Amino acid sequence: MSVSLTLRSALGPCRAASIARPGKSLFAFQHSVIQSRTPYVPYQRNAYERPSVSRWPQVARRSASSSSSPSPVPVVPYSSLTVGVPRETYPNERRVAITPQNVALLLRKGFSRVLIERGAGEAAELLDQAYEQAGATLVDRATVWSQSNIILKVRGPQPGDEIEALQQGSTIISFLYPAQNKQLVDQLASRRVTAFAMDMVPRISRAQTFDALRCVA
Repeated sequence: MSVSLTLRSALGPCRAASIARPGKSLFAFQHSVIQSRTPYVPYQRNAYERPSVSRWPQVARRSASSSSSPSPVPVVPYSSLTVGVPRETYPNERRVAITPQNVALLLRKGFSRVLIERGAGEAAELLDQAYEQAGATLVDRATVWSQSNIILKVRGPQPGDEIEALQQGSTIISFLYPAQNKQLVDQLASRRVTAFAMDMVPRISRAQTFDALRCVA
């Protein structure tokens, strides 16, 4: 008997609430009461909210100056560039940096000339006549190094005559292994030569066309 009276006394307020607010539960009724008793808080601007232009003119000026485009980088057209391919001098190296098919491709891209040292492809069974038919210009070794803006090689430039023969400000593309040849990198930097190490190209799908290591595997 005492248990039933206790339950009735406990459920009494719930019944009263449901009767007072038909169609709503006790939780909804109490929630509405709490909301009605919440004091009014005036709006305050968030610290991360972007200020208006009229209120903060100095911020607007700074953002406008930062969004201005940088000065354009000077571009050298292909028609002003000469590509040179010297003969490899490393012992027992039989490869050549370019084939006659790629000579024709570079000329179609708009490069001015492709200079090939005479006999550069003989060890790879690529004759000088094939390079001439593709549009290359056969020259001697000194002309390749002195008149080329871009040098293509398999092996990196040999210390001494090859590095000294590089034009200042020219570009060389070859295997360099810069982590193992710090002295070579320093010598190229002293002559302001831009060097592309083909062995450092990441071996990922996006760079697969530049993966020279896979081509010679």
